[in-house]
Amino acid sequence: MKTLLIYDDLVSLNREQHRQLKLAPPAQPFGFARETNSVLIAAAELPFAVLDFPCVFIEAGDGHSIAALVGLRDHENLFVQPDGTWARGAYLPAFFRRYPFVLAEAAGDPTFTVCLDRACAGLNTEQGEALFDAEGQETPWLEEIKRFLLSFRNEMAASRDFANQLAALELLQDGVIEYTLDGNKSSLRGFKTINEAKLRALDAATLQELAAKGWLGWAYAHLLSIQQVQRLAQRLDERRALDTAERDAAPSTH
Repeated sequence: MKTLLIYDDLVSLNREQHRQLKLAPPAQPFGFARETNSVLIAAAELPFAVLDFPCVFIEAGDGHSIAALVGLRDHENLFVQPDGTWARGAYLPAFFRRYPFVLAEAAGDPTFTVCLDRACAGLNTEQGEALFDAEGQETPWLEEIKRFLLSFRNEMAASRDFANQLAALELLQDGVIEYTLDGNKSSLRGFKTINEAKLRALDAATLQELAAKGWLGWAYAHLLSIQQVQRLAQRLDERRALDTAERDAAPSTH
């Protein structure tokens, strides 16, 4: 399983260079996420994300994080519709909501730099939400974006604390998620899940500590989310049927 980067041309937001920039909704608002089959999420998103996605743990250089599976095949997001919109009624992860912005931070530096993707189709100088006002000051809209970015950064840090604590308690195991497509059984690997038997076997003090932090609820939300893999398989089946219909309707080149 791989979480693909969605930013193509990241640059630091600059008051002078980007003074005239505005952001308008592009024709395909989530086209940038079309080839991303998993996305990092904050643990605080689990109560919403588990209604649509299997949510699993992945291990990286800085420990463990949480990811939502949004596709079953490489380079395919089943929630981005053919017209580039997000699937109606499905939860939209904050990782995608913050695009084209992101916070950059250097090791050992407590400050953050706001960056944006210059490749974003909605950036222009004519219409949309302005980043800076006529005096070159940040607009209230940009200030709200920055608050959102910082909040998401803090929630992701809390998520790593949660996931790393589960790892320290030896609750994470190599995961296998099975699903059925066209009557054939398939499986996903390359991530970790919570061993529920070990979770239930924890001593009362540890369980109480997890519950007091809200982490016990997050743990069970993750376990419930695994059942959503079959709904992903249904989405894949619908996507394949749509692709077949489009191919059949396409004029022959012969």
